[in-house]
Amino acid sequence: MVKLGFLGAGIISECHFYAVDKLKDIQISAIASSDKAEENAAKKYGARFYSDYRELLDREKDLDGVVIALPNFMHCEASEYAINSGHKNIFCEKPLARNPAEAGKVVKLVKETGVLFQTGYMKRFNPGFQMMKESLPEIGEIEFVTSGIFGASTDPEIVRKNANNKKHDTWHNDPVLSGGGFLAHSGSHHVDLLRYLFGDIKSVECKLRFLLSDNDEYFVNGTLHTNDGVEITMRQGRVDVGSLGPGWEPYRQPAWNEFIEVIGTKGYLRADNPNWRGWDVMKFTRWISGMAGPEVKQLDCAEQWVNEFAAFAESCKTGKLSGRASTVVDGYRADCVLDRMRCSDRQKGALLEMKYEW
Repeated sequence: MVKLGFLGAGIISECHFYAVDKLKDIQISAIASSDKAEENAAKKYGARFYSDYRELLDREKDLDGVVIALPNFMHCEASEYAINSGHKNIFCEKPLARNPAEAGKVVKLVKETGVLFQTGYMKRFNPGFQMMKESLPEIGEIEFVTSGIFGASTDPEIVRKNANNKKHDTWHNDPVLSGGGFLAHSGSHHVDLLRYLFGDIKSVECKLRFLLSDNDEYFVNGTLHTNDGVEITMRQGRVDVGSLGPGWEPYRQPAWNEFIEVIGTKGYLRADNPNWRGWDVMKFTRWISGMAGPEVKQLDCAEQWVNEFAAFAESCKTGKLSGRASTVVDGYRADCVLDRMRCSDRQKGALLEMKYEW
């Protein structure tokens, strides 16, 4: 039995707990949260509850692994504290940190101590995107790749008018605490996934639109260039669909559409996901030269959470990270790409080479 301690029990942990409920070899031994309302999760799993994550890490020395599911601005400090407290197997939700400087500090410490560290990018474990990776050798030379994510949101002008001098309602909506806007929350997922599918990013060019500040991007128009010569078009944004009427439900509620489309000299691949959490059926389309027509599969997207935590649990047993998992360096490089995309926008969409320390 793999005993895990959870730092945080908010909305993303609901997805983690879903995975734990499906797996028989994981036990939630302890949960830490500053929100007393989340103590109910500890009661459900018979876990010890702490109001301070540092107390959990100091006291729970027999844990097999630690899961960091705290707000983005706490990822770096919590990772450092967990490692310095002697914990050897760590899972940290995405993004690894708010910027490359913070992420680099975590990488350095992981390298120095040799701990096992998995960055929580679950889309690598998504059945549709995994099928895409396995099918890539069949489509010949890659000609076009398009990545898109569009989510429902209030009209930016309405947001600006209502904001005035009011504070952000949550850390998630505060770009200083979260590390940015749509790029940080959703774009980071696809940056990591695109690296997994097509290789490391060599250069970027990007233009952004901003909501309330120069770090709160809500629309992304970018191009990523890989070391292998693949050019990826990246389009992401928050779209005002709520104004179309209360009865209109695009892509099912909550409104969301995510896809990756690949065209090669010998085939076509596309994965469509209608729900960011995975609580819905996704579609994978494969059409290879010689086939009479496209093959379309309906897949359980929620498997991504189960597969991800099954891999981490196995890593806790073996001391070896899964080949599909995002490493601490993967997390760092995703943060570097996001940062470079923002730099490109400040230079009017200029083509910028990537610069990695790790």
